[in-house]
Amino acid sequence: MIQLLVINDKNVQAGIQSTDGYEFEVTVADSPLQAFNSIIHISPDAIALNMTNPGMDGEQVLMRIRNMQASKYVPVLLFISPGDEETYRHRLENDKLTDYFVVPVGNGEVLDWAAKATGAASAEQRKTVLVVDDDPVVLDLMKLYLGAKYKVLAMNSAADALAKLKLVTPDIILLDIAMPDMDGKELFRQIRDIGSCAEIPILFQTGMAGINTVRECVKLGAAGFVIKPIQKPVLLERIEETLYPPEKDPNSNNKVFVCEEFDFLYTLIHGYLKDDYEVRRGEAVMQTINEIEEFMPGCMIIDFDNSAYILSRVREKTEQFKIPVILLTRDLMSSAVLAEMNKPNTYLTQLPMTRESLLETMKSIKEWKE
Repeated sequence: MIQLLVINDKNVQAGIQSTDGYEFEVTVADSPLQAFNSIIHISPDAIALNMTNPGMDGEQVLMRIRNMQASKYVPVLLFISPGDEETYRHRLENDKLTDYFVVPVGNGEVLDWAAKATGAASAEQRKTVLVVDDDPVVLDLMKLYLGAKYKVLAMNSAADALAKLKLVTPDIILLDIAMPDMDGKELFRQIRDIGSCAEIPILFQTGMAGINTVRECVKLGAAGFVIKPIQKPVLLERIEETLYPPEKDPNSNNKVFVCEEFDFLYTLIHGYLKDDYEVRRGEAVMQTINEIEEFMPGCMIIDFDNSAYILSRVREKTEQFKIPVILLTRDLMSSAVLAEMNKPNTYLTQLPMTRESLLETMKSIKEWKE
């Protein structure tokens, strides 16, 4: 079921709705406070925001939506006045998460947009995800996060999961690393012993304390892991990457890891590179360090002006695995930048950045590898 939040609009009906094989639960918020509370409590799959009401500052609401962890990557549809269409067309040209409709906007139009924007599948098209976790709160959260795109089977014990797997064959399994009735590695082995499950991709869910154990499981053949507390965008991205791995040239390393805490710059980089590279983002130091070895990128991009503190922590890994580093900076001649340029496999791209300047740097790295 697609969770749709509508802010400041009376034309879209609240409640359970269905159309063309898709199911929606629509929540309507009449004020910014109601909207922000709803985002926290329902974690919407899509948001529609009416920008034409003079009683509310739509720009401020949109900015807050993009700054909230639960909604920073959620598709947003703006209802705008006819006179503002040209402005928004240029403004949103490179924004893949935000769209607009000119008022008046009908209920059906919004539902159709939400289904397309979320990539939702109708009931008969959904792939099956088996989630195994002894925490009922986590199971409920997984249903909420994944229900729009997948059929979710929730099991609260290893024994129940093994019994279920003898009856159904899911497309992917999300497995808690630590459960009271069975160790994660042992459950992984027993799942693999079931003939129909030998090739099913398995992602582990773990807190930071379980990273080393998960890495052992990855060596055994697991597809990867997600770190708790689980963020909806990260979870969806990891499942999509696992079920639909990008088709890349097997003789080249087209993975790029971006260390960037500002959404605008990351969206720009992702837009420039997504057609030719697999792009992943790290916002926190520990997340970045833990994922370098797991993801093994062909290069890293770091916003030196705002995230230099990450660079000092990840240099050991990039030098160990000979991973080139691209530093984004406005001041190419600063003493700090020049000091970093003395280190191996370091490249510069000046801000403000263009697609051409970034691709030129990527070309230099490719030539160095060849």
